[in-house]
Amino acid sequence: MEQRKQIKPGLFGLQVSADSRRGEFDIKNEVLLQKNTPIDYLFFGDSITHFWELNAYFHRQGQHIINRGIGGDNTVYAARRFEADVIQLKPKLCICMIGVNDAWDLEYDPWSRTEGKSIEEVLERALENYRFMMQKAKEHEIRMAVCSVLPTNMDFTNHEQEREEYIVRLNSRLKEMCREFDFLYVDYHSGMVQENGKTILDGITCEGLHPNVKGYDIMAGILADTLAENGYEI
Repeated sequence: MEQRKQIKPGLFGLQVSADSRRGEFDIKNEVLLQKNTPIDYLFFGDSITHFWELNAYFHRQGQHIINRGIGGDNTVYAARRFEADVIQLKPKLCICMIGVNDAWDLEYDPWSRTEGKSIEEVLERALENYRFMMQKAKEHEIRMAVCSVLPTNMDFTNHEQEREEYIVRLNSRLKEMCREFDFLYVDYHSGMVQENGKTILDGITCEGLHPNVKGYDIMAGILADTLAENGYEI
């Protein structure tokens, strides 16, 4: 008997981090919409937002704070989910920090055996996605507090110097864009960086990227002060 050949259609699409919480967020968003729940502060971003135990820092009575961070997310997919996870929920203020994961594209990809992208390519793509999100927020009269990407210290990677340069340049451009759109700019970077202006302080992260409690303490203080200066209490 002739052996039948197995059909293998292959993969139908990319595996992306943004999909990892899509089902969860869709269910939660439906509840908020159906119950007409007013939202004061919506935190939007990647793992640094995802892992932040917000209620340990911000618990003013009567305020509703929600977290829409996804570990591993980048600006490409943040822009694609922005309408679902921010615009339709109509928060009083969207506190957004994303962009460090875009820098992984600076690295050599052993799977596809391709060299990494240039700083300019990664930077311009991130800024294009940020501009899209800011424009959407402006169109829907949603205020944003755009937070600087944190400095890093990941010498175990091959392009840490390029990552640090990308972050500095991204933050500078984000600050300019906030002035253009009349949004708030929250400068975490300056309060968490070493004297060289690029590397994160020792002792405030788990591995040179994700903040530990000391790192989140600094972030919470900077955020609360910046918001208070602009008429927001958190």
